[in-house]
Amino acid sequence: MKQMYLPNRRVICGALFLLISSIGIYWTHMSNTLNAQEQHLLLNDIVNAQAKAFERRLSQSLSATHILALEVQQQNGRIDDFDHFSEEILRTIGGISNLQLAPDGIIQKIYPLLGHEKAIGHNILKDDKRRKEALSAINEQKLTLAGPFELIQGGVAVIGRNPVFIRDGNKQIFWGFTAALIYLDDLLASTELDLLQSKGYRYQLTRRSPDTSETEVITASREPIVSPHRTSTINVPNATWKITISRPMEGSIWQATLGYLTSITIALFGSWAMWFVLRQPEKLQKIVKQKTHELEKFAFYDYLTGLANRRLLNEHLEQVIQQTECCGNSAALLCFDLDDFKRINDSQGHDIGDCVLQQISHRLNSVVNKNDIVARLGGDEFTVLLSASYSASDAGRIAGQLIEVISEPIFLNNKELSVSASVGITMIPSDGNDVSTLLRNADMAMYSAKKSGKRNYHFFNKALQKKALDKVSIEESLDTAISKKQFVLHYQPVFNFYSNKLCCYEALIRWNHPREGLLYPERFIGIAEESGKIKNIGYWVIQEVCNVIKMHQLHIGKRHRIAVNLSPRQFNDPDLLENIRRIIRNVGIDARFLEIEITESTLMENVESAIYTLRQFKELGITVAIDDFGTGYSSLAMLKRLPVDKLKIDRSFVKDLDSNNSDQKIVQALISMAHTLQISVIAEGIETQEQFNLLQQYGCDFGQGYLFSRPVPITELNGAMSTVI
Repeated sequence: MKQMYLPNRRVICGALFLLISSIGIYWTHMSNTLNAQEQHLLLNDIVNAQAKAFERRLSQSLSATHILALEVQQQNGRIDDFDHFSEEILRTIGGISNLQLAPDGIIQKIYPLLGHEKAIGHNILKDDKRRKEALSAINEQKLTLAGPFELIQGGVAVIGRNPVFIRDGNKQIFWGFTAALIYLDDLLASTELDLLQSKGYRYQLTRRSPDTSETEVITASREPIVSPHRTSTINVPNATWKITISRPMEGSIWQATLGYLTSITIALFGSWAMWFVLRQPEKLQKIVKQKTHELEKFAFYDYLTGLANRRLLNEHLEQVIQQTECCGNSAALLCFDLDDFKRINDSQGHDIGDCVLQQISHRLNSVVNKNDIVARLGGDEFTVLLSASYSASDAGRIAGQLIEVISEPIFLNNKELSVSASVGITMIPSDGNDVSTLLRNADMAMYSAKKSGKRNYHFFNKALQKKALDKVSIEESLDTAISKKQFVLHYQPVFNFYSNKLCCYEALIRWNHPREGLLYPERFIGIAEESGKIKNIGYWVIQEVCNVIKMHQLHIGKRHRIAVNLSPRQFNDPDLLENIRRIIRNVGIDARFLEIEITESTLMENVESAIYTLRQFKELGITVAIDDFGTGYSSLAMLKRLPVDKLKIDRSFVKDLDSNNSDQKIVQALISMAHTLQISVIAEGIETQEQFNLLQQYGCDFGQGYLFSRPVPITELNGAMSTVI
């Protein structure tokens, strides 16, 4: 079979050689032919363009003789102001050496005269060199061109003579000549011959001698005319001039030779390649197999880290589920993402972020067994499938190891970076027997671990599932809570520590849930914030508070400031200021009786933007307070920049104020710092008389809490209200 195959292979390679070489040789021949045709067309266009340019310049210059002749005829044989008239012609037309008047063939006037004085009085009709052309002009009564000839003062010129006839009755009497002396260089300057010569073109300007009928060369390029060349006729009075332009086709033979050799070389290489391919079918099969393996790797593994991807994880997870159900053993699925990874990506760039992911991937592989699966689901989200008879304690131990190795410092580009992780764990098959359920359970456990603090792990349990279902239920119910008027506001009084009188209220939202009864904000505000529904709720609160302010003003006759809380998402709403302006304008209240509270952490997210928004509030007359102060990271320098009226000390500092020395020092420092900046201080969460006494002793301005009153519906507020301070 091999002997039968060899002749066939030779025939195929020989035929391929003939085919490729024939195509290459034909292509080279056609390419050279087309190049030559293009060169001929280009030369033809160029020579015609130069001939037309020369003709236009010559015709324009000779028109001066017609202008002079017309003036002579109009003035019946004389021009009184010849110099001035000629000067205007030269300035207008250009390219003329001088203009002449020769009555009866005798030159009498020349402009400019300087350098041509000897020509005055010269009789053209008696000059043997000029008589023939002059008589021809008279007989034919049309312009003639003499020359070119060398001038005594230097240079080569042509002269156009126009015979002038004056009417005497019914006769045309020869008056003389109007003439224009034109330098040949000026005519050539109207063309691009010098530029073409610099680009390798060659040219030659010729005329047929009127005396000998031989071709005379007027001017030419430094290099002689070669083939291919093209010639164009230049029409001049009483003569025919021709211009010829050529350009050597440099390298055409070399290019053709190179094309033929290249064709043969490619044909040889193609034949050798075909021979090589036909000889190595097994190698091709190996290559196909290798590429197939690489494609499978791309399909099942993450390109950046080399870890398993979601598709491979799902396949292994299905196998583990079946195995645990059949054998009665257990396995575990761990899910986590990297805390602070977005900060690294944003500050250091995606390249550094990719390097961090790669290093973390190596560390993860160092913790688990070779039979376990480490997968990257996307971004900074990872999972670990512990597939070989793992108990819950084993899963917890490995989760702790993963947290430890992830938290170790990462050194890149002489910088120390750090990330952490919170791990969610779900057991197989006790927590679920399908892929989507297990992934969802591990995800819920991870978020539960995050909420309890970083570098922690949580197991999935039914409580988490119930919490997740409750969250979904709450989120769905939020859509109709406003339209069904299920939200209500309770108001907690704020008292002045010095006068012991009511000064204002804080509006606190409650939800009359149709199934669960009265819900406090901690049950639904966080969900509303995450889903983005907090904005509509927040604007409803502002609208209701403004209505209450208006109602008190109209029906009770007393005005009290009411404070509302803005969520982070609502504070960053681009339409916040416009919406608040609209509500205040529509309700018709004095903005001084509206107070806005923003948490310290919200202000620190984007300080410059926050300062701008707070200033807009102040311009409207709204009172501004920082809520939960002391829990964030704002400095005295930053606080100085914020246009605020009040600080609200967080209840966490007030709770143990009567027994915790550290809280006492912090509260004293906060009050002192605020008063230094002329900012009032409110303490919230006051529940005991001892807390009240200490705060009053420290100089706190206002307070609220259960010691004074719980938040109550508007219908239960005490009717006796003091004037707002």
